[in-house]
Amino acid sequence: MNVTLLDQYSLETGENTGSEIAQGRDIKNLGDISGCPEGLSASRFNKEFGLFDSVFHEVSDAIAIISTKAENDDPLIEDVNQQFEIITGQKIDMVKDQNLFSYIDHNKAGNNQTVIKDVIKTRRAAILFCRWICKDGKTLDVNLTIRPFDSDGTCSRFICILRNSKTEDNVRNEAAKDTKKKLLAAMHHNFRTPLNGILGYSEVIMSEMLGPIGKESYKDYAQDIHGAGQELLRLIDTLLELKELETAEFDLHEDIFKISHMVDQCLLKMRDRAQNKNINLQSTIDDDLPLLKGDRSRLQQVVHSLLSNALKFTLEEGNISLSAEMEKDGSCMIKCTDDGLGMMPQELTKVFCHDTHLANIYSNPTTGIGFGLSYVKQLVEKHEGSVSIISAYGGGTTVILHLPAHRLSANV
Repeated sequence: MNVTLLDQYSLETGENTGSEIAQGRDIKNLGDISGCPEGLSASRFNKEFGLFDSVFHEVSDAIAIISTKAENDDPLIEDVNQQFEIITGQKIDMVKDQNLFSYIDHNKAGNNQTVIKDVIKTRRAAILFCRWICKDGKTLDVNLTIRPFDSDGTCSRFICILRNSKTEDNVRNEAAKDTKKKLLAAMHHNFRTPLNGILGYSEVIMSEMLGPIGKESYKDYAQDIHGAGQELLRLIDTLLELKELETAEFDLHEDIFKISHMVDQCLLKMRDRAQNKNINLQSTIDDDLPLLKGDRSRLQQVVHSLLSNALKFTLEEGNISLSAEMEKDGSCMIKCTDDGLGMMPQELTKVFCHDTHLANIYSNPTTGIGFGLSYVKQLVEKHEGSVSIISAYGGGTTVILHLPAHRLSANV
């Protein structure tokens, strides 16, 4: 290993620096620190390892280090920091060498084992929602971030960071949401009024209501104006949808429909854009999928958003795949995978934040207003589902939508 622990595996502390003082317990089982990595002097290694140990124990996020010796092995917990012990009530001697999956309530948060095993196999980073089973048996709703830590050939290690998923606890995020709601309300009113005039007058010209235009090209121009106006109107309606999604009064308009039909309609709308970029757009839909009870138009908007984002950040001659299949527990998993730019681990942790623009995350200035991943997450959660993301910089991104079994026709 030719780079330092801190350079390669910097923790995602951001502004979350806590006041907890380490209790003097060193990180264990991360290798013999007496044998420093190649390219580092013993004194430099010991200094940096000690700094890592201090950060590990003093950050305000709960952190666990897990490891696996083979791709198919379940991950075991090697060490936890003090904040982990505080919020879960589980001391190091209680969880050490225990299976990570035994502390995740899969019945209530979907089958996260599939996502975590994929992360371990590919050594990519991921963020997913889960319910952590604490010492007292109660569950804690957390956003679990997993990122590669190190690998010595015999053991592969990962850092797991548990953050409270209750966004109301995040003052900064709430302020961003409130600002955005006010902005969207103002934009919707101020944009829609003049737009109605544009659409109305262009329709009068198109239909030659007051007499013939004269030149046919003028009629074509009117059609272009009307088409652009309709597109802008759809965008404004989307903005209103985003505003309403933040309110408690937001209701789903549910019916029962075929998942395959919904997905096919999304793919049909995207095929021309994919062909223009010479991107291979594939789909694999389970023929045996039962009917789904949900808000068809909004779930279609979710899938459309995933495909749209994948197209934006996948280079020419790249690949995008969309699949839908049944899980063993009777739930449905919709997965969108691309081999595009991907995200850095520290960027992945911000992907669901309301004050984060997709353009910042993907470092791509072409992103429009769009239907961001934070809203995708909220819409899926309105259906009692969850969203997980696996990504690596330069290695593409996979977004997984998990819809619960009770929403499928056999259980409706």
